[in-house]
Amino acid sequence: MPELLRIFVDVLVPVAVVVGAGYLAARRWGLDHRPMGTLAYWLLAPAFIFRLLADPAAFQGPVAGMLGASLLTVVLLWIVMALVLRQSSPERRVLDSMAASFGNVGNLGFPIVLFALGSEALSAAAIHFLAVTIGVFVLGITASARLRSGSSAQALVRVITTPAIAVAPLAFAFAGFEWQLPTFAGRSVDLLADAMIPVMLLTLGMQLATSRMTSGFGRIGLIGVAKLILAPLVYLPLAALFGLSGDFHDTGLLLAAMPTAVLVGLISLEFDLETEVATAAILGTSLVSILTLGLIIRFL
Repeated sequence: MPELLRIFVDVLVPVAVVVGAGYLAARRWGLDHRPMGTLAYWLLAPAFIFRLLADPAAFQGPVAGMLGASLLTVVLLWIVMALVLRQSSPERRVLDSMAASFGNVGNLGFPIVLFALGSEALSAAAIHFLAVTIGVFVLGITASARLRSGSSAQALVRVITTPAIAVAPLAFAFAGFEWQLPTFAGRSVDLLADAMIPVMLLTLGMQLATSRMTSGFGRIGLIGVAKLILAPLVYLPLAALFGLSGDFHDTGLLLAAMPTAVLVGLISLEFDLETEVATAAILGTSLVSILTLGLIIRFL
C-alpha cells in the first residue's frame, strides 16, 4: 500500500469516522453539542492535561523551546494576517487573524498526534497545546474585548481560569516534587482523561453539523492558506531555532497545521464578530486539512 494511502487509512480515517459519527448524530437526532463541549472543557481536558503534565517525564525534554516555538508561531501568524488585512475593517482583521492563527489543537490535535506518533508523544503535545491555548486567549480575547470596548483585563482572567491552563501549575508541582495521587483519585483522573479524545471528536462532528459555507471563497481561501500552509512553514524555522527534534519537533508541527479551532467560533459569537465567517472557516479548513495533514505526516 502506498505510504500516503496507508497514513490516510490508519491515521486520518479513524478520526474522520468518529467525527462523522458525531456529525450524523447531530443531523439525525438534532443533538446539541454544547453540553458535551462544556463537559470536555471543564472536566475531561483538565484531567487529560493534568495526567500528562504531572508525569515527571513530561519535563525531560526542551519545554521552553516547545513553548517558545508554538507561541511565536501563533503570534507571527496573527501579525502577518493583521498586516495583510490592514486596509480591511477592524472586525475582519480580528476575526480572520484568529481563524488563521488558532488551530484545533484540542479536539483534533491530540487524536492526530496519538495515531500518527504514538502515545509517548502526547506529553510533548500537551506542552505545545498550552502555548497555543495561551496565545488564543491572550491575543484573541484581548483584541475582541478592545474592539467591543470591553476591558483587556478580561483576557488575563480568562487565561487564568481556563480549566486546562489552571490545572497546569498543580500538575507542574506534582511532577517537580514527584507526588502521587491516592489510588482512587488517580483512577478517577484516568477515567476522565481517557474519555477526552472520543468525546472531543464527537463534539467536533456535532459542531460541524451546524456550520455552513456562507462566506466568500476568497476570504475563506486566504484563511485556509494561512492556517494550513503558512502556519507549519512559520513553525519549522522557529523549531530549528529552539533546537527541537524528534517528537518535540513533530508534535508542534502537527499542531501548527491543524485547521481553524472551534474556539474561534465561540469567541466570535460572544463578541459578535461575523460568526458565519468563523463557522465557514472552521468547516472549510477542517475538510481541506485531511489532505494537508496527510502530506505532513507522510514526511515526518
